[in-house]
Amino acid sequence: MSFCQKQEIKCSCGKKFEWELWDSVNVTTDPDLKEMILDGQMNVVVCPFCGLLFYYEKFLLYHDEKKHQLFYIYNHDCKDNRVELKEKAICDYETVKKQSSDTVFTDYKIEVFFGLDELVQFLREEG
Repeated sequence: MSFCQKQEIKCSCGKKFEWELWDSVNVTTDPDLKEMILDGQMNVVVCPFCGLLFYYEKFLLYHDEKKHQLFYIYNHDCKDNRVELKEKAICDYETVKKQSSDTVFTDYKIEVFFGLDELVQFLREEG
């Protein structure tokens, strides 16, 4: 399931506004969202006050049911915690897998990325 919600954003011009940002994407049920990521359009906002177009960096969960991939995309500034965040991602996955009544979450590749640019590079290399 893909999920987005309105969040308050503060532009570099100092003004605050609300914009819908993606929290999680399921590219199996919503394949257009994968294209949005690859095209660099995911969580891009436009300030209604000054017109500045910018990417709003935030956590994103990426789910591909067909390829059995569950990716956690953190902000670039979280890179120093790579090991801990990968361990947490695996732990969270194992918890969900145990609580699930079916085999939907069996044999998933769990990975962490830092910034959508890392995810895009991985997806392009994967083909």
